[in-house]
Amino acid sequence: MAEISVTQLNKYFGEHHVLQDISFELFKGERVSLIGQNGSGKTTLFKILTGRMDYDSGSLYINKNGRVGLLEQLPEYPEEVTVREVLLSAFEHIFDAERRMRELEEKMDSDPTAMDAYAKLTVAYETMGGYEYMTQYNIMTNGLDIPPEMQERPFMSLSGGEKTRVNLARIMLSGTDILLLDEPTNHLDLDTIRWLENYLKTYKGTALIISHDRYFLDEATNRTLELEDGKITSWPGNYSYYVDRKAELREQLEAAKKRQDKEIAQLAFTVERMKGWGLGNKKVMKRAFAMEKRLDRIERIETMRKTRKMTNRFSMADASGDEVYNIVDLACGYDKKLVEDINALVLRGERIALLGPNGCGKTTMLRTILGQLAPMGGVVMEGVGVKTGYLPQVVSFDHPERNLVDTLLYETNCSTQAARDRLAAFGFRGEEVFKTVNVLSGGEKTRLKLCLFMSDSVNTLFLDEPTNHLDLASREWLEESIDDFSETMIFVSHDRYFINRFATRIWQVEDGKILDYTGNYDEFLKKREVERLRELAQQNNAPKKEAEPKKEKEKPQQKGGNLKQLEKQRKERQKEISRIEKRIEEIDRETEEKQEDYMLLAQLVEEKEQLEERLLELYEAEEEANI
Repeated sequence: MAEISVTQLNKYFGEHHVLQDISFELFKGERVSLIGQNGSGKTTLFKILTGRMDYDSGSLYINKNGRVGLLEQLPEYPEEVTVREVLLSAFEHIFDAERRMRELEEKMDSDPTAMDAYAKLTVAYETMGGYEYMTQYNIMTNGLDIPPEMQERPFMSLSGGEKTRVNLARIMLSGTDILLLDEPTNHLDLDTIRWLENYLKTYKGTALIISHDRYFLDEATNRTLELEDGKITSWPGNYSYYVDRKAELREQLEAAKKRQDKEIAQLAFTVERMKGWGLGNKKVMKRAFAMEKRLDRIERIETMRKTRKMTNRFSMADASGDEVYNIVDLACGYDKKLVEDINALVLRGERIALLGPNGCGKTTMLRTILGQLAPMGGVVMEGVGVKTGYLPQVVSFDHPERNLVDTLLYETNCSTQAARDRLAAFGFRGEEVFKTVNVLSGGEKTRLKLCLFMSDSVNTLFLDEPTNHLDLASREWLEESIDDFSETMIFVSHDRYFINRFATRIWQVEDGKILDYTGNYDEFLKKREVERLRELAQQNNAPKKEAEPKKEKEKPQQKGGNLKQLEKQRKERQKEISRIEKRIEEIDRETEEKQEDYMLLAQLVEEKEQLEERLLELYEAEEEANI
């Protein structure tokens, strides 16, 4: 039976029909994304599902036995409430059971029915996790990086990212059967997002997720609901599958419509000719009218509406010199150094992603290289012909009281028609251009800033969270614009899809230092995993120095030796690698399924460490054999 069932649901705001006869069902174990352009009604639907907003017609069913958890953007709590109190509120149902158990204990001597009631309540208490809730608490706070010192702070004193982490932990600790997550990755760093993905993959309940993070949707969801023009369409698979399937279906519909239009035109032509021939001939005229009725009964194929795309591109300046920035012993910060000992050469055409946990100094470093902040040490030497453009994380305007047209007139000194044409290219059309800047949404402000930003001739881009607040269509348009930009780019982003598409080099901020990697995000993750395995092997092998000579047997030292023997060794290594990788996957699955069996978990962790140590030895032997 469905956990959530929506049937022909309608919602109006005045004359605006936001949700039009939408119907869908969500079943246990499904992780479903809800996608659509900003303003399409996604948040409205969430509010209806949680009972915070009425609907005008239709029906809504939510399993009464299921606990629903909603991740709001940022909830409000009284000033004195601590993080620990917020987290423990997830166990209120357990604390209620404990209070009832204490009351029954006091009545046992005088009330003979108290013992039976106590026994039933004890079973319910165990079922709801009463004997292990603190274990779950510790697992969740460790996984979402909520240390003990943060737990004692007032919730309202936290940053946006910290509040999101705490609220996520509270919802997941509450033992919900249905999760409704509205932009869960907002304000989270990459490590926390990966942790959340892994949690959702093992989540046994039902999850409905609104997110603009395509990488996250691909990893965490197995079905897609698209809300467009007030109607909802269900697609199997994750976001990437939805994109491919929709494009394929669009092509099929357009081809079918072309064939149908051709057939209808031929049939209409035949009808008209027969009407001409049938003057004075009732039999021919009767056939003509019969064909005309058949023509009217043909159900016309409707193609998918094409979203009007933004069309503008970056205005390119002349190319800079080959060396864009030479960074020597740079230290960045405000009152104290956040990042130091930075030595790097940035070459023309490189696209560098600056990654690291929240608060580690990424934006500070970006602005220091750009010259907006003075360095706390070292020097940044700018190359020849460098012309920069900067899109900040927090978009602001000097005169938010101006409308969009006036903003462009003052900022770019163009004509009114040129301003309207430029705004239209960025999706601002009709009466929208007369809105004042201060009433724009976050995504609209970002688009307006890009409209100003992209009209300047630049050859070096500095972008700080460029996809923040943008819906999926706007993100894809921005990416197409950057595809046409062939010069240098340094950017901060938590959008892994964006990072993976553009990064040719990654600077990871860790413990106040920069770790420099070549390649995109997926290649970066592989290199980090190899580093982790090496560190693990070094820790486990520290006392076992004598065992190292055994590795010599695997080394093909004599290049002119027995090639058959070397090939045999290589095949045996590859078989062992495949066998170990398969066993590690099995251990990961067992670990997810046996979370409560701590003895077995300890054995599995120990076995996995030994296998990873052996796997690293085999990888190194393969590398040496290929030299």
